[in-house]
Amino acid sequence: MAQAKKVKAMLEALKVGDEVSTSGGILGKITKLNDQFAIIEVNANSEIKIQKQTIQALLPKGTIKSI
Repeated sequence: MAQAKKVKAMLEALKVGDEVSTSGGILGKITKLNDQFAIIEVNANSEIKIQKQTIQALLPKGTIKSI
């Protein structure tokens, strides 16, 4: 239950500009956000719409550029 609370708190704290990793292994930066969905930029020309529940981790700023 403690893990579920941590995930819920992380999902509620997400904001535009955060770098995230999804459960499918996709890395991206959040460009738009609403209650159920997030649009993440995966490269300069591509954005994808995902369900917020698929976001697995919030990454430190600059992680995507360092890869």
